[in-house]
Amino acid sequence: MKPMITLSLGGSIINPGEIDVNFLEQFSDILKRLIPKYKFMIVCGGGKVAREYIKALPRGLTEGERDFMGIEATWLNAKLLSYYFKGYCAPILPKTVEELIEQLEIYDVGLSGGFLPAVKTDEDAAIVADLFGSPILINVTNVDGIYDKDPQTHSDAEKFSTLTYKEFYEIINPLSLDAGSNAPFTLIAAKICERSNMRIIICPKDLDKIQQAIEGINVGTVIQNS
Repeated sequence: MKPMITLSLGGSIINPGEIDVNFLEQFSDILKRLIPKYKFMIVCGGGKVAREYIKALPRGLTEGERDFMGIEATWLNAKLLSYYFKGYCAPILPKTVEELIEQLEIYDVGLSGGFLPAVKTDEDAAIVADLFGSPILINVTNVDGIYDKDPQTHSDAEKFSTLTYKEFYEIINPLSLDAGSNAPFTLIAAKICERSNMRIIICPKDLDKIQQAIEGINVGTVIQNS
């Protein structure tokens, strides 16, 4: 049985201001070439589009209602990606995790957005990675790894090539659970991955490095059990 590689694809990777068609074309080509060796699960985030829709909502709504608005944007991104994987994924996206399981029994690529309010797409990705026994969860982001301080404001910031889960928890402050928060990776998602002895690879938006990460090569920052 081919190993399942799970990727968490942030909304800002798909649409950093306008949809990055060139990236989507090359990203899908890479995964298609690797399908003889792997199956893939891709969980899409909502990014800026989700935050814009949440911001546009009228006052007085619950956090759950605001979350569901953001979730819609994640599924729009997943639907877009499904056309790049036509023939490799189900033509109709799953509405539940159970449907996703059924689809991945047939297809080599699974696609989803978020499923529940107050659950970030990184956490959705960790849950499905745990469910399918993925050895690696690749979090594709706009940063090239985890630093000891903000590299945008500190020229002496140093990047970690590897971290244990314990070290990761000590470095990363508690992340926001507000609807539309854009934290790079959540503590809850990390806890799920730690339980499954999974490796997390924080991978930049670099096609060569994404392919290397799929092959298990350490790029960006790797979080794993000691």
